[in-house]
Amino acid sequence: MASKRIIFAGILFLYLAGIPSLFISKSIEAQTETEPAENFQLQTYLTEEEALALVFPECDEIISDEFIMSPEEKNNLEKLLSRRLYEDGFKVYLGKKKGIIQGYAIITEEIGKFHPFTFIVGVTTHGKIEDVAILVYRESRGGEIAKKRFLYQFIGKSLKNPIRINKDIINVTGATMSVQYMCAGVRKVLAVIDAYYLSGKRNGDTISRANAPAVLSAKEEPVSETSISQNVKTRTADIQKSTKQNKKETDNREGQSSEVKIIKQTRMIMGTFAEVSVYSKDEKTAGQAVEGALDEMERMDRIMSNYKQDSELSQVNKHAAKSPVPCQGELLDVIERSHYYSELSGGAFDITVSPLVALWGFFHEKGHVPSDKEIEKVLPAISYKNIVINKNTGAKKTGTVFFKNMQTQIDLGAIGKGYAVDKALEIVKKFGLENACINLGGNIYVLGTPHDKAAWKIGIQHPRNKDEILGYLELRDEATATSGDYERFFEIKGKRYSHIISPLTGRPVAGTIATTIVAPTGTEVDALSTSLFVMGHGKGLELVKKIPNVHAMIIYEGNDGKIMIEMTKGFADKFKKSPVKGEDNVEWHVVASHKQ
Repeated sequence: MASKRIIFAGILFLYLAGIPSLFISKSIEAQTETEPAENFQLQTYLTEEEALALVFPECDEIISDEFIMSPEEKNNLEKLLSRRLYEDGFKVYLGKKKGIIQGYAIITEEIGKFHPFTFIVGVTTHGKIEDVAILVYRESRGGEIAKKRFLYQFIGKSLKNPIRINKDIINVTGATMSVQYMCAGVRKVLAVIDAYYLSGKRNGDTISRANAPAVLSAKEEPVSETSISQNVKTRTADIQKSTKQNKKETDNREGQSSEVKIIKQTRMIMGTFAEVSVYSKDEKTAGQAVEGALDEMERMDRIMSNYKQDSELSQVNKHAAKSPVPCQGELLDVIERSHYYSELSGGAFDITVSPLVALWGFFHEKGHVPSDKEIEKVLPAISYKNIVINKNTGAKKTGTVFFKNMQTQIDLGAIGKGYAVDKALEIVKKFGLENACINLGGNIYVLGTPHDKAAWKIGIQHPRNKDEILGYLELRDEATATSGDYERFFEIKGKRYSHIISPLTGRPVAGTIATTIVAPTGTEVDALSTSLFVMGHGKGLELVKKIPNVHAMIIYEGNDGKIMIEMTKGFADKFKKSPVKGEDNVEWHVVASHKQ
């Protein structure tokens, strides 16, 4: 999978790799900033009972277990979390179904900028976050942390995962302190559940309603398992109904503005940052378009992910070597397009390369230089020709996929993000919007122009100096993406090994530093940036000359450590060079334009 990193300059500046990490302080200290009088604003979203109903919707019994930590236990927990804890003990809720524990939850508080906020964290019996919800928020700014699109980022994380603001969890403008301590609070809950329940130190199976206070109120005390479950489900339905009603009332109050505004949202999708920005006077429509575009990219991830075990692609990878697997819609479409780019590039682009990526240790971030015999053993599985596609006739795109080699696997990482950007663009256009930017991990499509500007300005990072840009592109109604050797690599004895591996040789590509493509679609720029990286500057630029409306820049290693930069004339016409340090070590060349 090719690495994608673009930075924005001017109007839109997004430096994905350079976002600073905000570390949690070792103690929650009093704020020194003076609090504005209007800052306090009580916002109640859920009662304790409603929160527990959301976290344990299928449980027929919810009980609580309270305990006090010994000084030694508290000290160990603080060392693990690298922070001071104000709690001396915890009240942990356990959800059970037919007597079997389904999960755990803790309602806790952390400080915001000036006031504490209250939230619940639900944890599975495997130590992963099941749900997070805000009960009470007490400040006038930063209430966005209560929204589902922010909280969903925590789902599935465990104590083994880093939970860092701006790295693993996207920040909320105006709520940095709240997000920072939300991350700390979530880790605190995970640590408590792990240390006391998953370790077996406290046996949740022996805790019953006889020796633990019940969560359900006396008026709702059930007399049977059925009525308990029904009460919980009824409260859950009431909460969902209330949420929908609040949204409807909010929507009714929203109207069109006389001024053009930018509506922007960011999520974590496909393991990277996804951002959609729209310029419009109609905030309501623009907001719906942004939400819809992000939802569409998430849908593509559910289809094309090779990490999610229930994705359509995972099912193909699991069974296609045994017998033809039914395949349809977008997945069949993107596999067919991948085959086209494999043919076009002479095999330089290949979606079956993942066994080689694993062999070199990139999936587990542990660099390993395999022997020639190890590479030779894997190479027969690496070929797009191992994928047999049989399409059915008819209006709908359906068919089957079969692997000729038992070890063949598909990884759509070098084309999937660009394809998802194109699908998100379709959603934005359906809302009638004409000025937008869709960015999925550096795979970018710009629609129209920003308000009162002639073009979107998109910066290209210096591949050997992350604090500089080489220059910026001025684009309208086009896509761009970069593949580079600087995102994921390892070094052994001074030699750099990039994670972009040639499917033809079985080894990391050497010599090419970065490739940037401009083309009409996200799918094209994603696939071609990888293709050209593997092909190298000579063959790569010759290929681009044959493709209409595609422009490229290739950066590669020259003699004596020089950085060589070659670009097509079409690319040069859109590119504005910036002054960089060490200019004498960089050579620029513009090659011939497309053949007519």
